[in-house]
Amino acid sequence: MNLISTLAEQGHIWTARHWQETQVAGLNTGYAALDAELPGSGWPVAAVSEILYPQHGTGELRLILPALAQLSRQDTGWQLWLNPPYLPCAPALQQWQLNTQRLLLARATKPADLCHSLEKSLQSGGCQAAVVWLEKLDKALMRRIQLAAEQSSTPVFILRPVRFLNQPSVAALRIKINSPNSLDIVKRRAGWPLNNVSLELPLHFTKSP
Repeated sequence: MNLISTLAEQGHIWTARHWQETQVAGLNTGYAALDAELPGSGWPVAAVSEILYPQHGTGELRLILPALAQLSRQDTGWQLWLNPPYLPCAPALQQWQLNTQRLLLARATKPADLCHSLEKSLQSGGCQAAVVWLEKLDKALMRRIQLAAEQSSTPVFILRPVRFLNQPSVAALRIKINSPNSLDIVKRRAGWPLNNVSLELPLHFTKSP
C-alpha cells in the first residue's frame, strides 16, 4: 500500500468517491441517521468534536448524552464536565442511563487553566471522555486540546455558541445545531459538509433502533 492510500484509509486525506471506506475509530452516537454520515459510524474517539448551538437547551447536550451514557457504563473510568453553564440535574442524567457516580464537575475561569486541567485529566489515563463548555479560545490552546485527545485516545466534546461558527477550528468534527430536529455537519473527516440532517433529539432516553 502506498503512502497516499495509507493516509486516505486513516482519514488524513480523502476522495469523495471513497469517503465511507475511511478507517477511523468511532463511538456510536445513539442516532442511526447521524452515525450513517460520520466516518467510523460515530463520534471520533481520539479527537475533538465541536458542537455549536444557537442557545442553551437547543439539544446540544442531548446530542451527546447517549454516547456519554454508553461510556459511563463500560468501565470504572470517569468523565470530566468542565464549565457547565448550569448545575446538571442528576436524576435527569440518570434517566438517560448516565452513571453520575463517574461524573466529575469542574470549573476553570482562565483559558490557560481550562486547557491545563483538560490536558492533565486526559493524560491521567482514567478519563473516559471530556465535555467542555467554552467560548473564545485561541488556536494554540485548541491545538493542545486536540493533541491531548489524540494521545489519550479520548473523545472530547467542545460545546460553543454558534457565533463562533466562522472561527477556524482544529476539531475533527464540527456540528451546528439548527433546532432539536435539524443539524448541519460543518466539518467531518473524509467527507464534505452536509446541511439539514434530520435528527430527532428526544427529551428523554430512548433506545436507538
